[in-house]
Amino acid sequence: MSVIAETKALRRQLRTLAAKPEWDLLARYDLLGKKPPSTFKERVWRRIRRLMSAAGLISPHVSPYPWMSTLKHRAVTANAKTWLIWAIGADRDELRAACEGFSTRLQSEEGIAAVLVTDVADFAYFSRLGWLVEYLPNLSGEGQSYQQRKQTYLAWRYRNACIVPLSAGQASESEWNAVLKVS
Repeated sequence: MSVIAETKALRRQLRTLAAKPEWDLLARYDLLGKKPPSTFKERVWRRIRRLMSAAGLISPHVSPYPWMSTLKHRAVTANAKTWLIWAIGADRDELRAACEGFSTRLQSEEGIAAVLVTDVADFAYFSRLGWLVEYLPNLSGEGQSYQQRKQTYLAWRYRNACIVPLSAGQASESEWNAVLKVS
């Protein structure tokens, strides 16, 4: 499959996942602070918490902040465009080679904040990239796997990002330009 076709397929897949987020997961981590609680018990607790925080007994309800994909130790503009590099299922050597390709292409770009989504635990290497890394471990258990749930969450969280597959890191210059133009 060509890099352009792979990019289109990946973006279509993630749009489908983002259309059906797991609202219980999002609400549990308070990512939708303005979303009203679904049960009576939760509504009562939210009111009690509001009163207790006004009295200074507990911390207040966390305000919804915009999701920042930039890191503090890397100089990037405040309104940087997020690039989501999807690297699920890649082996370690392939991942490193593609990351080097992305790194050289994005080196001069201050308006781009790269986010790497991977299931490879190579954190010493990732920290040197200066990118935000979303790690998707393959944990098994009852029900839907954690990796599938987090993939759905990340597709929703980064729904406005420019999504590129890992193979774009080793693409030729013409393929690279074509990937950037794919909507």
